[in-house]
Amino acid sequence: MEPFQEVFVVHLNVGIANGSALMRVPAGKLAVIEHVSVSPTGLGASTADYFVKSTIGDGSTFREVPVVVARTPGSGSIIGSHPIRAYGKPGTEFGGVVRRIDNSQDVFASFVLAGHYEPA
Repeated sequence: MEPFQEVFVVHLNVGIANGSALMRVPAGKLAVIEHVSVSPTGLGASTADYFVKSTIGDGSTFREVPVVVARTPGSGSIIGSHPIRAYGKPGTEFGGVVRRIDNSQDVFASFVLAGHYEPA
């Protein structure tokens, strides 16, 4: 096993509804994603949804797994952190995705995905 801990930053400007930050799984390796955290900021952060994207089939067969977020009591900030089990096939992409309907404010989201690579 080869551990990884990658940071993915997604910035959605006013008027942009969806965005992602992705990286490619190295050839000959399977990415096993075991933990996700997200720390969104910006006035639009509370109206957005956050996901981990990964692919185990061909490049068109991806899944987006929701990241559960909560407000930090007393501060109004939003944070999410929990275990997850997702996989990325060699040569496909994985990372963080932000989707929203209300695109009237900026959103910045910093995802950290941790896990390991296995031989494919």
